[in-house]
Amino acid sequence: MKMKMKIKQALGITVVFLLFASLFVFYFSWQKNYQNRLNPGIKIGNFDLGGKTFSEAREIITTQTKKIEASGIPAKYADKEVTLNTSFFSFDSDLAYPTLNYEVEKTINALFNNKKNTSFLSYLYYKLIPGKIISEKAFYSLNENRIKTILLENFKELEIPAINASFVLVTDNNGLAKLVSEPEKIGKKINYDQFLKDINFNLENLNNETIIIKTQSEYPDAKQVDLIELEEEAKKLIGKTETVLNFIDSTEKPSENKVWKIENEKIISWLSVQKENSKLKLSLDQKRVSLYLTEIVAPDIKIEAITPRFEMKDSRVSSWQSGKDGRELDIENSAKKITEEILNGNYEIELITKELKVDEQVAENNFKIKEIIGTGVSDFSGSPKNRQHNIKVGADSVHGLLIKPGEEFSLVKNLGVIDETSDYLPELVIKGNKTIYEYGGGLCQIGTTIFRSALASGLPITARQNHSYRVSYYEPAGTDAAVYDPWPDVRFINDTGNYILIQSRIEGNLVYFDFWGVSDGRISSTTKPVIYNIVKPEPSKLIETDTLKPGEKKCTERAHNGADAYFDYKVIYPEGATTTPIQERRFSSHYVPWPEVCLIGAEATSTPDILPITETASSSVPIITTPSPPSTPQQ
Repeated sequence: MKMKMKIKQALGITVVFLLFASLFVFYFSWQKNYQNRLNPGIKIGNFDLGGKTFSEAREIITTQTKKIEASGIPAKYADKEVTLNTSFFSFDSDLAYPTLNYEVEKTINALFNNKKNTSFLSYLYYKLIPGKIISEKAFYSLNENRIKTILLENFKELEIPAINASFVLVTDNNGLAKLVSEPEKIGKKINYDQFLKDINFNLENLNNETIIIKTQSEYPDAKQVDLIELEEEAKKLIGKTETVLNFIDSTEKPSENKVWKIENEKIISWLSVQKENSKLKLSLDQKRVSLYLTEIVAPDIKIEAITPRFEMKDSRVSSWQSGKDGRELDIENSAKKITEEILNGNYEIELITKELKVDEQVAENNFKIKEIIGTGVSDFSGSPKNRQHNIKVGADSVHGLLIKPGEEFSLVKNLGVIDETSDYLPELVIKGNKTIYEYGGGLCQIGTTIFRSALASGLPITARQNHSYRVSYYEPAGTDAAVYDPWPDVRFINDTGNYILIQSRIEGNLVYFDFWGVSDGRISSTTKPVIYNIVKPEPSKLIETDTLKPGEKKCTERAHNGADAYFDYKVIYPEGATTTPIQERRFSSHYVPWPEVCLIGAEATSTPDILPITETASSSVPIITTPSPPSTPQQ
């Protein structure tokens, strides 16, 4: 019995010894081969990162991400293959943007900060389960809306709308009108959700394989079989007197009755079928009716509202453009009314309009405006002529605007239509090896300056987005604000309790926005931007084009370092304010490294000049200033 106990004790000691010995061997192996490295079995896609040091893993990931960013994203449908560019360059920085940006440092740090990827216990777990794979993912940012737009531009033929079955009038051999039904047609469209799912799967796994575009059917709402039982009801519309739309224009003296006559053939083309409580009923296609109203009727009814504009003269507010109410057709409700009236047998229909009211204040100094509460400034030195022109047009578009107490100001809304009709000039954008013209260059100068004015005035910022990359016009980094219709926008709230009047002025290469109002004693401040995580850009890119003469070269703005930046915004409200006495907010920005890009005429053999890059953490142009009012008012 004692012998058996001794044998068991000996076996137990042996097992424990062997266990500790094994642990020691494993620990020695881990310490020698994997300490400060990723454990075995760590992968991103097909890239094995097991045993790699921080710098080795970074090199592997950087090489592959740069390859993907440089080559673009290949997409294919049937025999057609197109590469979706990951960046679009322009000779105006406001129109340049990346659609894809890999965050290599974030990916690397996530790998090595995860104890499961680097600890001894995790290493031991992996060794005890041979073949265990831990799949990690790369971090990146992808502008999915831009991707959808680019995809549609290249594969327009895949967007075929479904067509409902419909009634039409045809003339038989005897010249009599006859009602017949035309069959429905099934449409199709790109399956964007699936495409984005495939793209994201590839990108997070550092995979750049061609993505096969999938489509999905678009089914019509009304089928030909649905029209059979409604044919008799539809025939009742034939032979009826024509439909007349009326609108009495009371702005004319005397009042004028505007009339639009609609033939039965048009009404019949609008007929559609709807299901209500599982029963089919005859109706009118609201989209077709609305389209008719939009194209034919609305332009004759619309009167643009005129926004009042104001100037500061001798420290008093004066009106230099009186406001005027406008008018427009209420398309949605008019379309509904037309449907109801026609189906009820009424063919004289009064259209519905809506007034566009303008808050017009014309009496001098009834706003109590008496002082500048904040001024923003930015420097557009070096801007080409088109850009300078657009900055002037953009500044004029908001000059003289009044912001009501409690109103949220939107820059996009107040800039209006951004095209040639508003006197804007276009700029070249590089897409692949092609160049096209786009509008909107220079307007981010307006966005940035307005943003800085709102900060200087201590106003709550409700919308602001930095640019994708650092732009010299908007230094110091972190204090810029991008604007592009419909988004991004610059928005803020007038919480001063009084009107704010915007006055713009351009002095040399500086654009200013002065916010006039009544100071309530609040004090605003911004810290100097902190700039960190500096990343050098790739070498200059050279793109051959047939839009330039052979050998001729045209380059975009110089290359820019990538970086992160932030500054702190603080507003101290006066005693008795209804809000929190102190409001604090941090504005953070992330900028991707951005190379210089040069177009060069085909057949050229020269290489691009790579400009040196220097890093600055501040600029000679401050974020906000409080200069004296202009000596003479801007007209």
